[in-house]
Amino acid sequence: MHDESDEVEPANPERLIYFSDAVIAIAITLLALELPVPSGDVHGNRGVLDFMREHLTEYVAFLISFTAVAMHWLFHQRLFRYAKGLTGGAIRWNLLWLLMIVIMPFATKLLTSQADAFQVQFILYATIQALAGLFLWRSFSALQRSGLLRAHTPPLVITNTLSWIAAVILTFAASIPVALVTHSASLCWMLLPAVRFALRFVRPGRR
Repeated sequence: MHDESDEVEPANPERLIYFSDAVIAIAITLLALELPVPSGDVHGNRGVLDFMREHLTEYVAFLISFTAVAMHWLFHQRLFRYAKGLTGGAIRWNLLWLLMIVIMPFATKLLTSQADAFQVQFILYATIQALAGLFLWRSFSALQRSGLLRAHTPPLVITNTLSWIAAVILTFAASIPVALVTHSASLCWMLLPAVRFALRFVRPGRR
């Protein structure tokens, strides 16, 4: 026999949101901790400036990764603020998304290391970024399929946010084959706004 008291209510999304926020904060902190600082053999203003110029690549990579993590956090909070429950699929995809976020400090350090393996370093970093976007997309899609969005959810906010996530996936994925032929593949990442703009005209159901 089936009784209404046996129904299992959807999990509270606030726990997942708070947990995700904490993981992202840790990832950003780890990014900052990896920044090179002058050692005891660096003296004077000129010495510090020379040291910072020598490690400019690491500082730029930090800014790129910080922007990427912050962007993923923004996507997450824009989408999951409208969740009224969670499914097992949404939780699993969200955990995979957080795995990519946690790996980003390692990938950033590897990208700027002295190892002579540009393709491996670059492709690993770009793959992590693309997978992070894909996993976040799948996590939210699980909520949509289960009807676990609040009634007042604004369709335009959801559509715009998902189009940005799609642009992230496409931009970083497209840079991977480019890295096989040139060391300037990172310039592809600058096309992210253009890719996002182009997606506005291919979006299904666009009026």
